[in-house]
Amino acid sequence: MSSIDNIWQQYLATGGEPTATAFGIWLIRNTPAMPAPPEQTGCTAAGRPAYPAAYEQMDNTVRSAILLARLERFLHHLNKPVFREAGISEDEFVVLATLLYMPRAAKTQLLRQCLIEIPTGSELLKRMKRSGLILEKAHPDDKRSVMITISARGRQYLLQAFRLLGGVEDALAVLTASEKETLLQLLDRLDRHHSLRHEIRQVSELMQGGPVA
Repeated sequence: MSSIDNIWQQYLATGGEPTATAFGIWLIRNTPAMPAPPEQTGCTAAGRPAYPAAYEQMDNTVRSAILLARLERFLHHLNKPVFREAGISEDEFVVLATLLYMPRAAKTQLLRQCLIEIPTGSELLKRMKRSGLILEKAHPDDKRSVMITISARGRQYLLQAFRLLGGVEDALAVLTASEKETLLQLLDRLDRHHSLRHEIRQVSELMQGGPVA
């Protein structure tokens, strides 16, 4: 079985969108389907058909990718009403939250940091500028480029989203405090690895200095 990096590169080669959700859907569609259980298979203790262990036989990397993509969808459904009430989209939230910890950033740098494709991101930034969520300032070293900063309006919308997110159901409530700490360490390790590969700043590094005043 290929490593997750090889699978990811195969996925990108098909022209897929570089997001966890789209990658997870592609994985599910391209993983051999689980065979239907024979009539004599029997049932589990919960009364469900006892399917063959096709899922258990998958490579752990593929299983993890599917579960992470599925968790991302669960979180999306939990947070979607919050962003609607806050008056911003999920992508706008990501951009604004990133700018909260970066004093300013060139367009390409900002979109790379947010893991948003340049064509899609360029249109997103145009809309955010028209809405007054971000500001453009002259680049100090390149007159042909501009630097993006968060506006007072953008900060206001972002803080409102943060307040609303504080009331969202805890998606990790089933885990103990120790399990949450272990999960955080593993996710941080993965973020560090992939951030280095993509030559962007990892989340913990970005947030280390605190939000920009």
